Formats: sequence, C-alpha cells, structure tokens
Amino acid sequence: MAMKEGLDNKDWNALYKAVHKMIPSFSIVGISAKFEDMAKKVQEFASNQKELEGIPEMVLQLETVCEHACEELQVEYCEIEKTN
Repeated sequence: MAMKEGLDNKDWNALYKAVHKMIPSFSIVGISAKFEDMAKKVQEFASNQKELEGIPEMVLQLETVCEHACEELQVEYCEIEKTN
C-alpha cells in the first residue's frame, strides 16, 4: 500500500498524499470516525514530520481496516452480481 511504502521509505510527501486520498472514503464506506481521526494524525505527521511516536502503528491499523473494507466491498459486489 502506498501509505506504508511512504512511511517505510521516509517519503513524507507520498505518505501525505496516500492518506489524504483515503480520508474522504472512510465516511462513504462506513468506516469508523476513529480511523478518520487516525488518518488525519498520520497526515499531520507527514506534513510536519514531528512526533513519530505511534505513527507506524497507526499506518498498520489504517492499512488493516482498508483491507477489510475492500474485502467486504468485494463480497457485497459479488452478491449484487448474483442477483442481476
């Protein structure tokens, strides 16, 4: 995922862009506001590179929740396809 790669490579611009793109999707697909707040913290870190503590764990949690959401959306899509 681009977000994890940005963090691993210390490419703060890439990290910022990846998180910035995902934030609007959280409310659209029903992901908890807790994760949106977490993403905003990661985005703030990427913007000013201060307070790294906890950021890698947040990136991992965000990656996990996004993967789960994609899996759930795929299941729902397949169900819709079956009914059509």
